[in-house]
Amino acid sequence: MTPPKNDDAKGALRDRLGALSTEQRAALTERLRGRAAAARPPRRPLKFSLFYFANTAGDKEQPYRFLLETARQADRLGFAAVWTPERHFHDFGGIYPNPSVLGAALAAATERVQIRAGSLVLPLHHPVRVVEDWSVIDNLSGGRAGISFATGWHGTDFLLAPEKYADRRQYTWDTIPVVQKLWRGEEVSFPGPGGTEITPTLYPRPVTPELPFWITASGNSDTYVQAGRLGANILTGLIGTETEALAANIALYRKEREAHGHDPATGTVSVMLHTYLEEDAAAARERCREPLREYLRGYLGQQSDMIDGSGADAGGADIEAQLDFAYERYAHQTALIGSPQTVRGLLDRLAEAGVDEAACLVDFGIPLEQAQQSIDLLAGVQDSYGAEPAAAAIASTGPLATAARPLVAPAVSSPVVTAPLGIDQERMHRVQKALPPGPANYVTTGLRIRGPLRPELLEKALRTVVGRHEVLRTSFGESAGVPFQRIGAPDEFPVTLERFDVTGVPPQERVRAARAIRTELARRPFPVDLPPMRLALITLGAEEFQLAAVKNHMITDWVSFTVFLKELFTVYGALLQGRSHDLPPSVPYRVFAEQERARLRDGLLDDQLAYWDKQLAGAPEPATFPLKESLRGERPAVPSFEGHRAWMLFPDRTTAQLNALSRAARVTPFMTAYTALAASLSRTTGERDLVLGSPTANRDRSPDNLLGLLLRPMLLRTRLSPEQSFRSALADVRRTVSGALSHAEAPYQSLVDRLAPQRDISWTPLFRLRYLFLPWNDPFEMSGLQLNPIDTDPQTSLYDSTLTLWDSRLGAFGRFEYALDLFDHDTVVQAIETFATMLSAAVADPDLRIGDLPDTSSTRFHVDEDELEAHLGSEGPPQDRR
Repeated sequence: MTPPKNDDAKGALRDRLGALSTEQRAALTERLRGRAAAARPPRRPLKFSLFYFANTAGDKEQPYRFLLETARQADRLGFAAVWTPERHFHDFGGIYPNPSVLGAALAAATERVQIRAGSLVLPLHHPVRVVEDWSVIDNLSGGRAGISFATGWHGTDFLLAPEKYADRRQYTWDTIPVVQKLWRGEEVSFPGPGGTEITPTLYPRPVTPELPFWITASGNSDTYVQAGRLGANILTGLIGTETEALAANIALYRKEREAHGHDPATGTVSVMLHTYLEEDAAAARERCREPLREYLRGYLGQQSDMIDGSGADAGGADIEAQLDFAYERYAHQTALIGSPQTVRGLLDRLAEAGVDEAACLVDFGIPLEQAQQSIDLLAGVQDSYGAEPAAAAIASTGPLATAARPLVAPAVSSPVVTAPLGIDQERMHRVQKALPPGPANYVTTGLRIRGPLRPELLEKALRTVVGRHEVLRTSFGESAGVPFQRIGAPDEFPVTLERFDVTGVPPQERVRAARAIRTELARRPFPVDLPPMRLALITLGAEEFQLAAVKNHMITDWVSFTVFLKELFTVYGALLQGRSHDLPPSVPYRVFAEQERARLRDGLLDDQLAYWDKQLAGAPEPATFPLKESLRGERPAVPSFEGHRAWMLFPDRTTAQLNALSRAARVTPFMTAYTALAASLSRTTGERDLVLGSPTANRDRSPDNLLGLLLRPMLLRTRLSPEQSFRSALADVRRTVSGALSHAEAPYQSLVDRLAPQRDISWTPLFRLRYLFLPWNDPFEMSGLQLNPIDTDPQTSLYDSTLTLWDSRLGAFGRFEYALDLFDHDTVVQAIETFATMLSAAVADPDLRIGDLPDTSSTRFHVDEDELEAHLGSEGPPQDRR
């Protein structure tokens, strides 16, 4: 029998997969996940301990009841340790002023758990007292004492030792070896009175020959280096740190241990995590919402005290919005809050990053009885992470094998590399397959340049930047229906700088002529199989230029353009001075894409999608403007994606009131303007339940210099009542936006497949109207040049419409970009007037009811582009952002 050809076999497989039902696909996915899990190396064991750092005492009459009861419970359930901090003069952790005092109490109340200081601020203590106090605890507990040393961070604490504040870090590194010597019983001399020298003998002698000690670290790599050199363990947390950065620091720590004669496999890395479990993950998160928000409020207040000593409300007027966002993100991504099943994804990622112990912070405001039930569930999770890996596995992988790979470039690359698409690239690929090829798929950006530019050096700098970033020399293809990236070698796809000169045009016409060139570049198709990027330099005068950049959306987003410009002119400046650039190594987009897919496995994606299932249950058709009368309610079968723009300008008074109300209501201007947009759409369409879209930059875990498509649509569902005040609607919108941001990791295509599997792929599913509120791009200087991003109109609209607002020092302004197939210009102008009028009225009197906001006024908000440019002067409208 003749074996089938490879393409025939793949085609048969596609047909079989296409015939599967949704349930059969889900079952197949689970089986494949099971096989993949079985093929992975043994999971790193994790120990579990309890950590305490209460914002305020839960029981005013018995402030230590929670500590003692849960510590005894941890002792019974086999947890590794209990940690108490050192905290002074602030209600954030204020019931823990001296860990040695509480350590002595815990030593008498428990039998098995280790008693640890987490942390002891070493510069506040004489090393003799440290050893004396903790030797007592070591004796009381039968050898269960341990200390994590901290350098100290809060200036107020140092009223106990003000002379040590400035050099507290160096004092800590110098004093730890002294504490170790004293603990061992070695002779150490100290200055005594009258110029004498005293060599004390300390009592009681510790039970443990060597003091188990940790160093408390944040995200500072230097602290991990010092811990490795000293042979210490590490105590750290995830606030402000991602697992990828933690993995890189742990790898650095292990390397330093080995380099300084310490076994790199024996150092313990403990990570503090807020923890609360129930069988129902959603119920657990809701129960933790207010306690953890208040805990985070205390944390921000402490940071404010630390910075300026004023005790002012940390975060300013936007503190409530910050707390909403911080809670949602923290609870879902960097805390063990949920069910025993949903927290395993984070624990697995920590284990892969090289973490040895989860230090579970439990006293952040949850009542004692519920906390105890949570700890019982946590004990079950602990049991599943306790198996030791096989000795052969350890021998074959080496001491660093458990650390997750940091995002680094491969050491060697072949001339041409192929790789799967990233998650956001995959979404854009599906969109572009449904569209006719052309400028609707492109991102067009521009830059005004003033100064003595040398074009030949700029082109050389461009070649250097393209050589640094794979994504700039990436084209795309398909094999058996599966799309892939084709990444060329640096010299395979040379990118040239096209040149244009409009100095022959009368001076008053040159800006308009340059604008026409940028639009032509934006609409010119890209050749097949070449990287979809072009740049052009337009000369308007001896020291006046414009740089036009056009890229397919598959390789870029707006942040990438900023990164690209920074690198381009950094390299240009280095060439101008005849030296090499000092930019850090670049990170291949494909490496980031691989790690992002890995991170969304193991339940995190399911958890995110479950939120959207609930949030969008029963949602109506996405909101949009009334269609042209000639369409009779039916969209064109095939959109052209031709677009137009209509601009708006707000009076200075409205801009000031917008920002003042946002501060007073503790929301962001984005939220205030969005509430007015939803109110105006509700008035125009008669619908109270609205679904809109807003893009978010998916860059929380990416390196700063990463280029590529990381932009992800975020869905906003808003329900407005005509009877509610604008102020109360703001509070509702704040919760909506915060929840959406904290679940924005769910890939948009996964939402589409889950919530709208039967859809017309010619039009964007799930939302029609897109909304952005962006900062103004002030001119900046680099390499002796003044640079200012400028707008380019590609005359397209990928969506029904996009409202973009800018809050500049010259006043707020904005535009609607809309599809010519769908809307008349007059309809969009009327939408501008309705929105702007309602926003102006709302920010002037936020206690007006939504139903009473006026939608007409004597003020004209719509302006044409020439009027807007006249208002903005030489700075002009800012860059397009997609």
